[in-house]
Amino acid sequence: MTTPKRPLPTSLRLAFALAIAIAMMMAACAGKTDAPAKASGTPVAAAATTPDAKPADAPKPAPKVEPVWPDPAPAGWKAFNDYEGTFDPRKTLWGGFWDAWAYRGGKCALSVADEGGSRRLKVEFGLPMSNSQCGTFEYLAGDKGKPKPVDISAFDSIVFLLKSGDADTHKVKFEVTELDPYDAAMQGYTGETPPLAAGKEWVRYEVRFDKVLHPMFDRKKGKQVGIRIDRKDQGDVGSGVILLDNITFVPKAGGTP
Repeated sequence: MTTPKRPLPTSLRLAFALAIAIAMMMAACAGKTDAPAKASGTPVAAAATTPDAKPADAPKPAPKVEPVWPDPAPAGWKAFNDYEGTFDPRKTLWGGFWDAWAYRGGKCALSVADEGGSRRLKVEFGLPMSNSQCGTFEYLAGDKGKPKPVDISAFDSIVFLLKSGDADTHKVKFEVTELDPYDAAMQGYTGETPPLAAGKEWVRYEVRFDKVLHPMFDRKKGKQVGIRIDRKDQGDVGSGVILLDNITFVPKAGGTP
């Protein structure tokens, strides 16, 4: 006969239950990781990094358009020929004779054209051969065939206006000539510009003496100025019309002619 098991005393059962509960609690604490602490307070927005907006640029005034010819002319400029009242008789404002010249079949016919209330020299040229030329000569002083020397050493340059008188662009050289009393033609050194364009609009050109005159050119013996139209500079167009105006001498800086 089997002896039945005796139940554990109540106090012992409570001790076992308490031990099991403690063991379970310790196991739970061992597997638990600390949660990160929450940031305290309200998060602050990052400071703006956009640079301050630049103020809009003030509108700039439109560039001043310089007139083709200044009015009034600057102090010291000395008009030589404006063609207003110098065509008949042909005397420049300085009193010198002026006219046209021709070479190798070339021809320059001179007249005066009214444009915008001003009179301009009109030069109609024809250059039939490859070496034809024509142009103008304007004595600084003296009658026809009797030029007189004029001192131009106080001047720095010459300015003038040039334009085509037809639909084509033409090329013109401007010349300054020395008087040589021992030469048969009374002509010494001649300084000239490169070919200058005469287009559909008026252009003011400046001829600086230091750039075009020979070092041996005696500026105390100026003879004449004028234009040269050379066939070789004209391309396919051997004839045409150019307009010329306001030949003026410009003094050296600080000088008084």
